[in-house]
Amino acid sequence: MNGCTGQKAIFNFRNVVLFIVIIAVVLIAPGCGRESASKKNKGKVTLTLACWEGPEGLQALKVLLDQYKEEHPNVDIEIQQVPGSQYYQRLKIQFAGGVAPDIMQLAYDQLPSFASKGTIEPLDRLIERDKFPINDMFPQVLPALKYKGQFYGLPRGWTTFVLYYNKDMFREAGVPFPREGWTWDDFLYACRKISKDTDGDGKIDRFGCDGGVQYDAIAPWVWQNGGRVFTPDMSRCLLNSPEAIEALQFLQDCQKKYKVFPSPMQAQDLGGGGEMFRSGRQAMFIQGRWACLSFRDAAYPDGRKINWDVAPLPGKKEEATVLFANCYVLRKDGPNLEEAWKLMQFLTGYTGQAHQARTGRDMPSLVSVAQSPDFMDPNNPPEHDEVFLQVAEHARPLELDENAGAWGDMLNGYLIKIMSGQMTAKDAMNEAVPQINKLLARGKE
Repeated sequence: MNGCTGQKAIFNFRNVVLFIVIIAVVLIAPGCGRESASKKNKGKVTLTLACWEGPEGLQALKVLLDQYKEEHPNVDIEIQQVPGSQYYQRLKIQFAGGVAPDIMQLAYDQLPSFASKGTIEPLDRLIERDKFPINDMFPQVLPALKYKGQFYGLPRGWTTFVLYYNKDMFREAGVPFPREGWTWDDFLYACRKISKDTDGDGKIDRFGCDGGVQYDAIAPWVWQNGGRVFTPDMSRCLLNSPEAIEALQFLQDCQKKYKVFPSPMQAQDLGGGGEMFRSGRQAMFIQGRWACLSFRDAAYPDGRKINWDVAPLPGKKEEATVLFANCYVLRKDGPNLEEAWKLMQFLTGYTGQAHQARTGRDMPSLVSVAQSPDFMDPNNPPEHDEVFLQVAEHARPLELDENAGAWGDMLNGYLIKIMSGQMTAKDAMNEAVPQINKLLARGKE
């Protein structure tokens, strides 16, 4: 068998497998193969809603949906809950089979991929027609909801990234708590004072912070140093600029030179930065609002509760942090589009935002809800919850395009090489950027 014939055989085999999978999805998908509920049951509509929620999030969502169904007795809602690691692949198969859900959750970094393929509904017409309160939202979050200038998603909630810190460790080291105006030098000083070998084996096992190996982990450091990750039109990657290289080298130095960050392998062995913070092995952790739920029962190995709070990220030439949004989107030209849009307005409007805020998982996108007791709850940590809102002034969404999956994987690979000390930041980015630029160009073609 020659190479060409072999490739054709593989291609045909893959087509057969994909066809079988799609048929299976069509047969098992809730409501497939039946008439539209609105036609069959005299105005009764069954909406399908896809989500990635875990047990707590799913229960919170069901409470909200039960309220909606009570107010709209003609609507039934079938939830399609899929674990996060399989969620987007499942959606792609459903779209290919013509059985996509009416409404679905989508992280904002996935919007370009789905919107570019024409699978989700543009919302500008509906927003304007029904006067959805876009202007009452934090303006910083609006760009994250758009693709090529059009709205495609509305937020379930959003978050800014802040610095979680262990107050006990700071007190023990005699270091002032992180505060507004904190610099990279202040951050490194605190890391060096706090990091230590606690078991006497000659190796650091309590760290100041950690250095992530993902795009959202390095972006704020690049921005704080006056750099950018991409040009505004996403035509070129700028991570080989002096500002970006200096920021990435600082992160590598924290791990390799000063040993105040765990190596990627150490962090993996210890459960990652979030788990290390939860167990008292790490003094600081940069993350969004959702980490609050995980940290509220954080304890040391001996059972003592960890005393923690949040502060702004350290800065250098300027202040900057990442924002992230989880959205709801609609199936393009779905059979129940109008009813799905009504549900979407409920989930992302004042009622849905207040409910989501009370769960402690997200920041409300509506300013009035964010400033209400629904979000600012003095009975739960962190003490300085207002920091999430204060840093919104200089929060930015990640720069993304429809090809982010391809160049994102490549970038992560080079960040691992930097943070594991295999390459300097300069060498890694000089090698990576031309390859990323080729992927950007290919995506635009």
